[in-house]
Amino acid sequence: MDLQVANENALNLLRKSVSEKGFLASPLPKDNYRRIWARDGVITGMAALASREEDLIHAFKNTLVTLGQHISLFGNVPSNVDTKGQQISYGGLAGRADTGSWWLIGLCLYVRYTGDKTLMYHYEKEINQIHTLYQAWEYNNKDLIYVPLAGDWADEYILHGYVLYDQVLRYAALKLSGKLMACQEWMYKAENIKIALYENYYIQNNYISMGIHPIAKERLLEKVGQLDYLPASFHPAGYQNYFDALGNALAIILNLHPVAGACLDHAYAHFGKYVPAFSPVIEENDSDFNLLNQNFRFEFRNRPHEFHNGGVWPMINGFWGMALYSAKGKKDAEVLLDAIKGLNSKGNWEFNECFHGKTLEPCGVPMCTWSAAGQVLLENTLNKGFYLLD
Repeated sequence: MDLQVANENALNLLRKSVSEKGFLASPLPKDNYRRIWARDGVITGMAALASREEDLIHAFKNTLVTLGQHISLFGNVPSNVDTKGQQISYGGLAGRADTGSWWLIGLCLYVRYTGDKTLMYHYEKEINQIHTLYQAWEYNNKDLIYVPLAGDWADEYILHGYVLYDQVLRYAALKLSGKLMACQEWMYKAENIKIALYENYYIQNNYISMGIHPIAKERLLEKVGQLDYLPASFHPAGYQNYFDALGNALAIILNLHPVAGACLDHAYAHFGKYVPAFSPVIEENDSDFNLLNQNFRFEFRNRPHEFHNGGVWPMINGFWGMALYSAKGKKDAEVLLDAIKGLNSKGNWEFNECFHGKTLEPCGVPMCTWSAAGQVLLENTLNKGFYLLD
């Protein structure tokens, strides 16, 4: 595939998604995609930083400002804001537990890569409020936040409780802001979360008695044996033993994963070239399907092998490629990058949101900004260098 054509098409979608208020999730008038979203906007902003394009980096700054202007008195970062700043959402069927971490990560990376500290000083109070809110969400003061159903990016999936992905994001937010603002307390807290991740998600015999729910861990070990990946979540009734590609990828990128190489090998053996969002697929006769098929706001999209339920997302595979590069080197990551370009190029560079896990046919929203961002982020990580942590 022509690298220049692929790169230019991806960057063009990022440019088309720029508004005065920042990056739109999609330039198309579909549902509420024409808004400034915390997670979509920051992931796209990371791609902007990696691209080194000044206009895109300026759009990222506007994204951070738009979200920052609407942080609540208690530290809630909006899930999304409309382009006129009149409609502010902190979540639909549930509040969002990942937006604060994404905003902090984005702010810190913007400051680090541009050297512009004005936003850091301007939002110092809000930064402290966000960290205080996350501490309150621990509830039991055991270093892991408790996330409601529909409480993060996988808002139509079935995860709830101590969700891996949200803990990993919080670690990164604490680590980055702690270093940037010379706050040792946040750095210590990040290390405590790292220990908690090992004690609660590393399903190995020598960790059996550790963590919040050792009995549930013992039941899981008896049922499936030792795991090469970190399970997606657990709650008082036990572990939700799904493979979460984004949670595991971020853990590898952030040097949190206890068995990074084994996790990457597990994914290749089970899935091949692409990783699905979550696995195994929840089929209609599975007990979890009853919860899955009732958790949606506009329309049901989680049929087997689609959307969160085993769908393949270019955005997630972009982070998976970064994890491959981090743990195994450039060769495997380049293969995945070329595969991501193949997905994004379908429909004359339609950049669909996600693809069917078996047929690889598009099954999401076209012109999805973070699908292009996943490609741009991985491309520039491999060829120009881009890192979440120093």
